[in-house]
Amino acid sequence: MADPLEEQYQAPLPSLAPIPWNKLALSVEGRQAVAKALLDGYPRNQIAKALGTTVKTLKRLIDEDGELLDAVDVRKDAEEAELRELLMGMARKGDTVAAIFLGKSQFGWRDRDDGRVKFDTDGQAGVLVVPGTIPLDQWSVAALKQQEQYREAPQDVLDQMAESEAEARKANAPHTGTPGIEGLRLVKPGR
Repeated sequence: MADPLEEQYQAPLPSLAPIPWNKLALSVEGRQAVAKALLDGYPRNQIAKALGTTVKTLKRLIDEDGELLDAVDVRKDAEEAELRELLMGMARKGDTVAAIFLGKSQFGWRDRDDGRVKFDTDGQAGVLVVPGTIPLDQWSVAALKQQEQYREAPQDVLDQMAESEAEARKANAPHTGTPGIEGLRLVKPGR
């Protein structure tokens, strides 16, 4: 009779690593053929079709292989140099669109320099920091208090504005003429 406290032997379980069922792998010749096709500028969908796989699988193969990544980079550099030569030729012949495009793409030129605009505030500008955790009515009260100093002009500015308004009233005061028939006066605005 077997002892119930005695543990039975269990064989070790296999690892839970994924099994690559249909994972496509390129041979050395296949890798060289794909690299040559990439260098020659064939589209990826044609290369994938020739391999009998999908574009997604081809992208995975390229991403996993340094030699194929280098082939993609070399092709991009060659195409960029060729396009640059074409654009430079067009720009030299007077094509302003090509010249502007080269200036923007190669040298970072922009139509406007909005990022470099500086505001002359003389230290009078205010910054309102808006916390996101208080209710709107509390925030509105805090905003009014903070902005109050910028809503009212200093006293010397108010005095100057009052003087200007008084001078404008004097200049635009109606002109009263001589008494007319039955003692009426004609009133004419300004002269």
